[in-house]
Amino acid sequence: MKNYRITRDMFFSESQAKRLPTICQRKARGQPDRTKRLWLIRHMVVLLALGSGLRVSELAALCIGDLFLVNAENYLIVQYGKGGKRRDVYLDKQLTSQLRQFIKRKEKWQEPTSLDAPLFSGRGGNHYTTTALNLSFKQALKAAKLPAHYSIHSCRHTYATMLLAKTNNLRFVQKQLGHASINMTAHYADVLPEMNQALANAILD
Repeated sequence: MKNYRITRDMFFSESQAKRLPTICQRKARGQPDRTKRLWLIRHMVVLLALGSGLRVSELAALCIGDLFLVNAENYLIVQYGKGGKRRDVYLDKQLTSQLRQFIKRKEKWQEPTSLDAPLFSGRGGNHYTTTALNLSFKQALKAAKLPAHYSIHSCRHTYATMLLAKTNNLRFVQKQLGHASINMTAHYADVLPEMNQALANAILD
């Protein structure tokens, strides 16, 4: 990983990151129940991917019981991350609220919401596969008219880049992402493109 670097085409801009879930929510409006449900699931997948930085395999494996959304500390547990490692990922208030609403929707859809039930369930009530999540994400990209080279992993890059830019806390970002080495996290230690002009203008201040 010595020559690995995060390039601009690997993560969404702030406007793109806002557009993607907005379009998913918009596509759900006025649709038959089955189609509406599909777009609301995509909406939640996109929000969670952008708001937690989880890998696609980690998203697919989530169970209701992995979410802790009722205390002062709101977080989810990745039971088996890369290398089989367990970690806690802290969630902001807005994402926590969206997850609560999504679980209520699952109850209305008469889907299981027991602790061992999948957060994202497909046919037969089974966990979405990583392939199914990737394909669904591609449909969201298409609807939002965003470049097709992006993937769910682009959400992880976006989350890491924005979180580090806003917190300037390399260790926190490392723990959120589950990186074994802080050197990997340091690849995100670059300014967001949107900040470049503001920083250049600061020379004149």
